[in-house]
Amino acid sequence: MNSGLRANQADPWGLRLRSFTPGRQRWDVQAIIAKPYLAQPLEDALLKHPGVQCAKVNPTSGRVLILYSPIGPRLFAGKLIKDTLEEIVALGRHPGSRTKKEPNPLYEVLQRSLPSKGQLAVPLLVSGLHFLVRFVEGLFVISTIKTGGDKLTEGKAGQKQGKSLLFVGGMGLLLNSLDGWLRYHRVRLWQRVGQQTQQNLRAQLIARIEKQDPVFFDARSTGNLMNLLNQDTKRIGEFVGRGGEQIVDNVLVLVVYGTMMLATSPTLTLMAAVPVALLLLPSRLLRNTISRSYARRDELNDKFSQMLENNLAGIIDVKSFTAEEREIRRISGGGEELTEAHSAAEAVSSLESGMGRVIYSTGFALTAAYGGQLVAEGKLDQESYVRLVYMFPRILDALASLEVLTRMYHGANSSAERILPVLDALPLINSGPVRLNRSEVRGEVVFENVSFGYRPEVNVLNNVSFRLQSGETLGIVGRTGSGKSTLLRLLMRFYEVGEGRILIDGQDIRELDLQDLRSAVSLVSQDVYLFQGTVRDNVAYGRPEATETEIVEAMTEAEAKELLSTIPGGLNAEVGERGRKLSGGQKQRIAIARALLKDAPVLALDEVTSHLDYETEAAVKRSIREVSTEKSVIMVAHRLALVRNADKIIVLDSGRIREEGKHEELVANGGIYASLWQLQTGAGSDFE
Repeated sequence: MNSGLRANQADPWGLRLRSFTPGRQRWDVQAIIAKPYLAQPLEDALLKHPGVQCAKVNPTSGRVLILYSPIGPRLFAGKLIKDTLEEIVALGRHPGSRTKKEPNPLYEVLQRSLPSKGQLAVPLLVSGLHFLVRFVEGLFVISTIKTGGDKLTEGKAGQKQGKSLLFVGGMGLLLNSLDGWLRYHRVRLWQRVGQQTQQNLRAQLIARIEKQDPVFFDARSTGNLMNLLNQDTKRIGEFVGRGGEQIVDNVLVLVVYGTMMLATSPTLTLMAAVPVALLLLPSRLLRNTISRSYARRDELNDKFSQMLENNLAGIIDVKSFTAEEREIRRISGGGEELTEAHSAAEAVSSLESGMGRVIYSTGFALTAAYGGQLVAEGKLDQESYVRLVYMFPRILDALASLEVLTRMYHGANSSAERILPVLDALPLINSGPVRLNRSEVRGEVVFENVSFGYRPEVNVLNNVSFRLQSGETLGIVGRTGSGKSTLLRLLMRFYEVGEGRILIDGQDIRELDLQDLRSAVSLVSQDVYLFQGTVRDNVAYGRPEATETEIVEAMTEAEAKELLSTIPGGLNAEVGERGRKLSGGQKQRIAIARALLKDAPVLALDEVTSHLDYETEAAVKRSIREVSTEKSVIMVAHRLALVRNADKIIVLDSGRIREEGKHEELVANGGIYASLWQLQTGAGSDFE
């Protein structure tokens, strides 16, 4: 990596490069942790820097994310961050300087994912009715205590009091039943709100992720994205469902009961309210520690998920190298580390809520004792004291539930911090304004002086130029790592060219609508991926509306029709996860059939015969020769026999075109192609 991207070990800012891909850099900056007065000016300055498209600075975790154009001037983000922080300090932005308030991540996420106000109105109304019923029920309890505490007299007065007790008891039973019915519906409605919030957020994440460029996925693991979609959205949904229900109920309890207590005895109420102010102290003291502990837990959770996924995906290799015990130790170690992080996060959160409970419980005990003293001295009547004693525990319960709410909040806020960068992520490759009618595409492909590098300082392609006429077949050959597959990725605009341009039918592909461009090209990758489902589902993936006859015809052209009789179930056979129920050759033929069924004007084939035997390869060659009469075909090949009959062959070496011509011409020239041909045919293989 270029030295300009490294963090200086002796740097007082504590810079460390966390991840780097073209157009995206993530840094850890120790100096900004718990210092929003440094973080906010840093983010503002980064956003103003030329070439920076997006910047996120988090003073809680110390993370800095920078998105920029990978085709512009090289960005030395480490030096930029360091210089910016030094400038901020030099301008006098010292601790305590006022900055604009940092937006709360959870608040921003909820703004985008909460159901509509109309959908929230019903659970809010039911919560209010439920509280009202419990409030009236409490009044009847107080009335019962008062009535039972009076001396019962004989005769008519005693009978009257007995009827009063029966009435109170009957109403209590009725209210208790209504309480249970409303409680059930309150919980159910809030659960639905939480689930809808999770679904809204998950749908937005999926939509945002699906539209990202490959650069985005280069910087993120599959485990990280899966955790975002599953665990992180679930935490936020649960906070809205369970947390929202408790927040509404607790606010009503504190406001209504607190007001009644204040009206009954202002002195006792104010005395009880003193500890409430102290409840803010634990949150203030432990806020940053809690945030960092939850961030570490989520980071290790991603790491553990990725570890599991890699292990299960490569289980055959694990067994072939007899590495089961080593993998067990590795994964178990990761699990133990994750468990410790979970415990640490929960311990700090519990400490915060426990400190709050102790503070209020102590205040409540002192207040109750003082109230009893006032009754003994005749300064407070017994009925008022009974009312206060009944209300105090309700308020205490409301404040005690802060323990659960605090844990849920910190978990949801940590998840929101991870989700926001994805929701805000913008693809670096954007669709152009020009629409392309696939039926009118001739299939002429031109590369003009194209240079490209996955990293700014290292080019994979250098000044590559060639022209593929409509209906021609172009073969691309060269040694491993020469840039052959990169040409096809640039044609599909998975990555943006660094210099030069690519044209289809004379139109720069950067000006074309992305959907139209990619619909005009059928690509068969070297690493075949089949989706969970049937053979039919995978062949028809590019044309879901295709008939069974069309699917069978495509499989016939791809020399894959025999699979229908050899695989139990034929078209309805399940291929398994990533197609693991099929052989490499079977998967590749299905992928070729999928591309042929798409029927795009340009067919791009990347090492499509690498998993085929020579007999099947010969059949696929015949099939390609037949379809190439109607399409423009680009074939990247290691086996030169596949491109022998191409209209034109280019030879790449170290990212440059070294030779160009037909097979016979290249063999006669005695260059790189001729040596490769001699190497393959000299090995005694039949390539005819």
